[in-house]
Amino acid sequence: MKQRLRFLSESGRFVFVLLLLAITYIFAMFQGGKVSWSIFYILLPFVLYSCLLFFYPLRDMKAGRKLTARTLERGGKLEVRLEIERHLPFPLLYTVASEKWEDPAIAKLMGEKGKRLFLFGFRKKVEWSYVLEDMPRGEHVLSGIEIEVSDFFGWIRKSRIIDMKDAVLVFPKMKEIHYVPIKAQYDRGTLASPFSLVKDTTMATGVRDYQSGDRVTWIHWKSFARTQTLMTKEFEDRQSEELTIILDGRKSKLFEEEIELAASILKEATSKQANVSFLSVGEKVHHFPLLQSAEHLRNTLVHLAKLKPDVDVLPEAIDFSMTMASGGSVILISSEPDWSFIQPIVTTLRNVQAVICFAVVDRQQPLTDIQLERIQYLRTKGITVHVLGKTEFAEAFREVAS
Repeated sequence: MKQRLRFLSESGRFVFVLLLLAITYIFAMFQGGKVSWSIFYILLPFVLYSCLLFFYPLRDMKAGRKLTARTLERGGKLEVRLEIERHLPFPLLYTVASEKWEDPAIAKLMGEKGKRLFLFGFRKKVEWSYVLEDMPRGEHVLSGIEIEVSDFFGWIRKSRIIDMKDAVLVFPKMKEIHYVPIKAQYDRGTLASPFSLVKDTTMATGVRDYQSGDRVTWIHWKSFARTQTLMTKEFEDRQSEELTIILDGRKSKLFEEEIELAASILKEATSKQANVSFLSVGEKVHHFPLLQSAEHLRNTLVHLAKLKPDVDVLPEAIDFSMTMASGGSVILISSEPDWSFIQPIVTTLRNVQAVICFAVVDRQQPLTDIQLERIQYLRTKGITVHVLGKTEFAEAFREVAS
């Protein structure tokens, strides 16, 4: 439909140019004299150019795009390089090329940077670039480039959209967090985890004969010096911590801060060999169990990069029974930690060691009476609540561990 309307518009302009030429010719014929014929001959080259431009095929133009990065963190800088190439050396005057983003927020951020007016002339190739600062989190899609050409006076205007799909994934900005296991357990503890046994190399319990594959740092050099036999230190097996992180997916002014805190904890906890599971709770529950590899972590971060708050109030019929693991510790992340969000979660928990709620707030604004009331109510339910501003994320677990 749009193509048909565009064709009718271009055809109407072409008819107008022909009528203009016909009118000036008839005027010169009937009026006579140098002035009338001078007007006709002055107008003739412009009309001829407009007619030739009308028949010039814009499909001859090809476009290309290069991105400096396809993934970056929120607040990062993206540079886009564009080029337009053609084969027919028809002299083009006013050519406008516009980059098309599907996300209105990016289009607003781009402003006039992605639009370029230039005189093509007889050139077969033009290039230009623009830079977007402070990229927002999300998956941003570039749909194509619109090219519009015009004659001297704008009588003939033709446009074409060249489809070129590209996507830029902007991850949440992650901060360095000093992660401290909430309740790390050893073999003699009450919680035995079947996953991710790791060696606590700070606690040697004995020595044994050296075996192929043992690390050099594990060799007991004192016994080797005494017996001339390689011996390896034995360490106590430590059970990695079971940790479930739950993100409140409701709409909030501090939703980006919630995402940032969740991503930072996920990255740091997995690097410390914790058995981490992640849930984002919105209109639907997205569950990522046991992030035990870099690929698992990346999949979760991709989800956080694309996640948008989709509801103001959580559905009443959310069932957490299939996603909530037994044991370990649970961390809730929310800027509105009310009982309607937490109650269906805690009623599904079984044999957990601790339930901790990180309440994300804006430290530039004082806590309201409603927020204080909610926090106090959660504490009466046995939930540990820590109020965190954005600048306090790095020290979140120091207070938990104390």
